[in-house]
Amino acid sequence: MIKGKSTRLKYPDIDHILLFIIVAIGAVLRFWDYSNLHYSFDEFSALFRTRFDNLSDLIQYGVKTTDTHPPGVQVFMYFWVKMFGESEMAVKFPFILFGLLAIIYAFKIGKLWFNGTVGLFAALFLSVLQYPITYSQFARPYASGLFFALLMVWFWTYMVFYPDKKKIQNRIGFVISAALCAYNHHFSLFLAGLAGISGFFFIKKANLKSYLLACGIIILVYLPNLPIFLYQLHRGGVEDWLAKPDPEFILNYFGYVLHFSNIMVGLTVVIIILSAVFIAPSLRKTNKFRILAFSWFAVTFLTGYFYSVYMNAVLQYSVLIFAFPFLVLFFFSFYRETAYYFKIAVIAVLIAVAIYTLVNDRKHYQIQYQSAFKEILAATDSVRTVNRNKKVTTSLYMPEKIRDYYDRKFGYDSSGITNLESLIDFNDFRNFVRDQQSDLFILGWSYLPNIEYKLIVEERYPYLLEKKGWFNGEFFVYSMEKPDDTDYTFADSILFKCLNTFDTLTTGWEDVELPYQLTSGVNYKEDKILRFNREFGYSPKFSTRLDKIIKSKSNEIIISLNTYIPVSMVNPVIVCEFRSGNRILDWRSSNISDFVDAPLKELPVYLAIRCADLKFDDDDIEIWVYFWNKDLGEIYIDEFMVEVREGNPFFYALYRKI
Repeated sequence: MIKGKSTRLKYPDIDHILLFIIVAIGAVLRFWDYSNLHYSFDEFSALFRTRFDNLSDLIQYGVKTTDTHPPGVQVFMYFWVKMFGESEMAVKFPFILFGLLAIIYAFKIGKLWFNGTVGLFAALFLSVLQYPITYSQFARPYASGLFFALLMVWFWTYMVFYPDKKKIQNRIGFVISAALCAYNHHFSLFLAGLAGISGFFFIKKANLKSYLLACGIIILVYLPNLPIFLYQLHRGGVEDWLAKPDPEFILNYFGYVLHFSNIMVGLTVVIIILSAVFIAPSLRKTNKFRILAFSWFAVTFLTGYFYSVYMNAVLQYSVLIFAFPFLVLFFFSFYRETAYYFKIAVIAVLIAVAIYTLVNDRKHYQIQYQSAFKEILAATDSVRTVNRNKKVTTSLYMPEKIRDYYDRKFGYDSSGITNLESLIDFNDFRNFVRDQQSDLFILGWSYLPNIEYKLIVEERYPYLLEKKGWFNGEFFVYSMEKPDDTDYTFADSILFKCLNTFDTLTTGWEDVELPYQLTSGVNYKEDKILRFNREFGYSPKFSTRLDKIIKSKSNEIIISLNTYIPVSMVNPVIVCEFRSGNRILDWRSSNISDFVDAPLKELPVYLAIRCADLKFDDDDIEIWVYFWNKDLGEIYIDEFMVEVREGNPFFYALYRKI
């Protein structure tokens, strides 16, 4: 009697059930309120660079001369937009899909290198953390590079360590995925290069020729991009907007990855420590993968760090995402295969804590989903509509292409809006403001660091009626006349103010060293002012502990003084130092000539500082503010003021602690 084959259904094991849940949660977190996701500035830039008539112009003008990345993603977007249009939902979709596929391949590599427990932890961290979620929601080369890097390592692992399994498939997969890494981003190319070099330490002699051939083909495939790469390298980095990293970069990176949450940090540390209880019995056998995982991340970080410090700034959180899964794999690589109830418990707790901190602490769905560009235009439209019977001047710092995009999409009317970028400097802007005869003045900006613009507006429009703030964006409505509302208060909280009129000794300020430096001046009201000439180099100094005047990193320090230059133009500076003992931790200055364009004018001068831009966390910090007549020119000053305002807590919130 011949026995028939069993028809019993093969059910998925617990690891694949948990993986399905992890991917499903990752999908929900990425697609949540999907229709309200907006473009970032970088995405707009990439989108506008798809508007070429042919591929040749795209490469020349959309990649080579205007971008810092390889052409892969830009070429992909060029064809994708032509097929599916320019809407956010259409353009972002493939990148979210790449982010979800990366979760699956993080699991597959973790299981292949170590075991299913390690794979699930790696997948979980890619699923629920803000770091991979954010970059999955950007139509930029980060989620794609993350997926290509993991796919490349998957095929590379089989080719190097398991060469007898599906030889042709794995070789072709390695070549294609490594080439995709190369054309995606310079740092995903770097990771592919690290993997390629690492392979020579482990490949068996019998398979060396085929490995060399595969690596050779990858290099040949990349050669057409070499002229673009060399041209971009010659042009340098992006230091006009990206600062060089400091030694605290890596600590801030870990803080960002774990939601700047003590709960997340503590839970992650506990899970890592628990690996000592559930330690793998064959550590030596898997040490090669452990070393690879750690070294790939470490070398990527250190290369980016030292290149940024000594050459051109390139290191930011985004470029480390390609190596991030391997750092996660390293930290959890000591686990053995654990029981299903342990996996379920850890995964459930971590999902709950991660989602809670994502929503509550990081406010991801508030910050990521509010485009400053769109919100500024919406707020402008609302104010102009409500005040249609008043004269309203509007000045916005926003690229016109972005403004036109939202005008078409939402029907905003941007007629009569002055582009702040068209006004060359502070002097030009001040002349523009002084020429206005309107009742209200709207000021808005995105990605503009100069707070001084709003201080210039306040010279003519001193009453702040409304203030709004978002990630990288702010909006202000000023009035020339005080509102009739008896409950009116200035819309930005003033936390500290200290004014030195030089008439009496003011707390926090030094006294004038030489009394005859005080004078009633020329063209001034009859009060005491401070006179500078070849005899006087410094004003009295204001000093106090910083923690006495600021409440949070979102605060703004605003320094102002009135100036009068009686003879010919001179260029002294306002100086603000931040000190700890005898060390100067940071200092900022503002040139008088940035605000005064000719002598015989009585004009205010400003220095404004976002406390979030100060890169220190010492407790015992003093602030020193003074006027430095560096060239010993003739100038008069008065009304020297130090003020602290509440500021915008969300300006850097997507990447920094709120």
